Amino acid sequence: MLSALIVILALIYFSALVFDSEKRQAFAWLDPSLLTLADRIEIYGPEGITVLSRKNNVWVFPSAAADYFPVKQHMADGLLAALSVKTAYPLRAVSLEAGEKLGLSAANAAGRILVRGGAGLPLLDLLVGTGDALRREVYLKRADKNEIYSGEDRFTFYTDSPPRAWYDLRLFPDLTGAGGRRGVDAAMVQEVEVSFPVFDVPPTRYSLRRGGGGWIMPENENAALDSLRINSWLRSMLEAEGEDFCFEAPASVEGNIVLHFGDGRVRSIQAGSVMIEEDNRRLAAVSDSPLTYILSEWTFDRLFRESSYFLKTGP
Repeated sequence: MLSALIVILALIYFSALVFDSEKRQAFAWLDPSLLTLADRIEIYGPEGITVLSRKNNVWVFPSAAADYFPVKQHMADGLLAALSVKTAYPLRAVSLEAGEKLGLSAANAAGRILVRGGAGLPLLDLLVGTGDALRREVYLKRADKNEIYSGEDRFTFYTDSPPRAWYDLRLFPDLTGAGGRRGVDAAMVQEVEVSFPVFDVPPTRYSLRRGGGGWIMPENENAALDSLRINSWLRSMLEAEGEDFCFEAPASVEGNIVLHFGDGRVRSIQAGSVMIEEDNRRLAAVSDSPLTYILSEWTFDRLFRESSYFLKTGP
């Protein structure tokens, strides 16, 4: 009897292992072979709808006001990587009722991710439901299936992000390189011309130029300048970002910064009038770009420094 009981228990244990293995089989929501076909991503979440389109192998944000807004490529790539990586997703339920309770019906899904590849049915229509108390796992299901799985929360970061979070708002994306890596070092800047946006007549103007192993101010050649402060200012300018895009160009240009690089390139920032009096946000246009950026007061103040800011204050 004991031997028979041991055999029965062993069979039950073995069956449980097999069943659990089947429930936890690893798979990817989106077959990696389909990634090259993806040309549109639609993301639905509590902050609204984000639509990304792929043009010339670059993800962009379609806009009625402009041809498109640039997108943070690392975010789009990260989302596709999360969808196409093979991971263990335990099966939790197979019923419409469970889907309703876990926020996985098409009508009440907490999030939804559609990946399209041309006309016809999407390559993937994934519903993202509620999660556990610690937000470590979420419930997931395909929109056209009943099986409900749970898995590591790799997706609510994308579904909960507002459309603006996807924008690449760098003023000089061609200089900073892909993924935000700095492609042009501040050491390549040879001269900076600044027309300060003040209402003085005549307006304040100054320039900084490399010379004698440091920096000189042609308007005041005897001034002792702080090279470390100038180089830090240049780095902050190359890495500067706007708060958002605007649908119209600045009505007037009150300030201008022109950067001259050692390889002959020239880039400029033209700051417009105050956009909203309460928070002093300003519009800014950048050379070689059709886009208009909204600059916060903090960013504006970091870019447009008084010439006295660069003077040495110590011995």
